[in-house]
Formats: sequence, structure tokens, C-alpha cells
Amino acid sequence: MSSFGLKNALIYDSDKEEFISGGIEVRDGVIIKIGALSESELSCAQDVGGRKIIPAMVDVHSHGRAGIDFCGASERELMCLKAAYAKVGTATVVPTLASATQDEWRATVENIKNCGFDAIHFEGRYLAPKKRGAHAPELLTLPNSSEMKELLDLAADMHVHVSFAPELKGGIEFIRFLSENNATAGIAHTEATYEEAMAAVEAGAVSFTHTFNAMTEMFHREPGAVGAALSSGRYAEFICDGVHVHPAVIKAAYNAVPHDKFVLITDSLMAAGCGDGEYTLAGLSVNVSGGIARTEDGAIAGSMLDLFTAMRNLMRFTGISLEQAIPCATSNPARMLSLDKITGSLKVGLRADMIVLDGCENEISGVYANGNLVN
Repeated sequence: MSSFGLKNALIYDSDKEEFISGGIEVRDGVIIKIGALSESELSCAQDVGGRKIIPAMVDVHSHGRAGIDFCGASERELMCLKAAYAKVGTATVVPTLASATQDEWRATVENIKNCGFDAIHFEGRYLAPKKRGAHAPELLTLPNSSEMKELLDLAADMHVHVSFAPELKGGIEFIRFLSENNATAGIAHTEATYEEAMAAVEAGAVSFTHTFNAMTEMFHREPGAVGAALSSGRYAEFICDGVHVHPAVIKAAYNAVPHDKFVLITDSLMAAGCGDGEYTLAGLSVNVSGGIARTEDGAIAGSMLDLFTAMRNLMRFTGISLEQAIPCATSNPARMLSLDKITGSLKVGLRADMIVLDGCENEISGVYANGNLVN
């Protein structure tokens, strides 16, 4: 058995949203003790000098980074992606597959399953054509339960989340199908009215995908899908880069959505961590210039974010504290996809996915993924 400890730390408590003094003991990648350590444990533990330890980030919506797209990635590339995310503080990433053919999705699911990911997110194909964003129109289709059942069977024990437009023909039945098969539905790329979005919520949709982006806007007499996202009490995702949503709107949304349902995502594409240049996403060419990705017709195509930066942006945009911001990038997204029994918090029995902050508390000093120091 491999074990290690960290002492003289300020450890984040997700339930109380505060830091407590003490140490952490880890064995075989799992947290086995938090708080006061015994003399023998203290003698073997590494002294972190009073630094803060927070849960590692949990990104439930990301298409790639480091020059690799999850969709179509080989097993070697997927392991490279795991390492690339961990280096920037994200120990748990849910591979998000944009629109592709069924054969491409099927092959990618097999590779993702073989690489030990906890969940998979399909964001594509079942989208409203007028709200398709950076998805090639020829790849779009209506919700298809038999097609998805094949993918669910391939995914085996991985949790499956599907983002789609519920107003499409068969959309409500598709939500019920997902629920019956232990999968979850998110409302995305949608022309749904407020009433249609709320009908999807009533049918079992658990979240709103990249809220404000690629959905019907909110007006005072027509709340649209945005109005449903802000008022339904369901999970709502936000891309907090200052490009996809104005900082003032992020602040207003944070004040509207229950704080335990506010979820930060990156929606990053393969260009994240690489810089400006030409890339691809969902069957389309994407140009990144000045850190902003756009398709040839000008649609924003994902972000260049990492989730730790998104969390710091949230603090800056809203004025909230680190203690308030941490759940939005850790325990909230984990709970949204039922991963909270695995990760997302620093608790006994959970995976040792942790970030040690530097002395200034705004940079990463070290990252542990499954108990392994990766950065």
C-alpha cells in the first residue's frame, strides 16, 4: 500500500465552506483521515507551511486542450489529456463529445472507457439547427433513443450526460428514456420557449448547458430558456471567461441561481493551452485569434479556459470569496453528474484529488490526482 500525509495545512471543508487547520492522510489514492494527525502520522507527513488545500477542479464540460480533441482521440491521446488537465488543476474531467457520426462516437466511447474516466458527456447531434453554434449542420439529427442506447451500453459503468434541444420532436420522451437508463439530460443549443424548457425540467432534465449561450434569450414578457435556467432551481453551467458572458451578467446570474447549483465549466476546445491558430471542432474549422475561438461564420467556438482560472474569474466578476467560489468548480459539478461519491470534496473515502495553493492563495503550488503528485 502507498500512503502519504500533508500537515500544517488549512483544509477546505465543502459542507461548511470554510478552512480548518490540520492534516490529510492518503492511502492508495483515497483520503483516509482529515484533521488532527497522530504523532507517527505527523512524523511522516510533508509540512506544507500553512498553505491552503482545496479540492481539485471537476470539469464536466470540456472538449479538449493541449492540441487534442476528446472526440476521435486514441487511448494514448486520452492519457495525455488527463495529464494536461491535471497540470492546470483539473483532476476530474468529463470528456465532452461534440457532434460527430455515430461511428466516431462509438469508437471514442470505447477508448474513453478503457482509460478509466468517470463519466462522458455528449453535446451534439440532437441540437436545434438555428442554435447549433460551432456544430456542422450535416451532423445534426433528431433525438434517437436506439442510437443512444447503443452508446449507453458501450459506456457501461460510466455516468452519461446528454446535452440537447428538448423542443425537438421526441425530446420529452428522450429525457424520460435517459432517466430510465440512469443517464442525465441537459438543455442545450435550444430554441425552446420558457414553457418548453420548463416542461423539459418537469420531465427530468437536470441542467442547462453553458447558460446564455446558444439558447433563447430572456425578455421581460418572454423568459425563454435563459429565464428557465435562472428560475428553475436546476443546475446551470456558465463559461466564466468574460467572452461568452459579460462579467456583469455572470454576477446577476450568480445572484439568481441557487449557489449549490451554479456550475463553472470551460467548454474548452483543443486549442486550450496552445495559443492562436487553426483548429477543428464538431466538423468545422475554428480560428483562434487573441484567445477567442470562432468558426468561419463568426460563431464563438468553445473557450481557451482552464477551470482554476474560471474560478478566479468568478471571484473577480462577482466579488465573492474563495470559500464561496470553490464549490462552483468542484462539489457542484460533481454532484450534478452524481460523481460526488468519488470526488469533488475533501472527505474521508473520496479520491485524493487536491490542489495545494501557493502562499498568495491565487496560484497553484501542487496538484494531486488520485493521490499522485502531478504538478
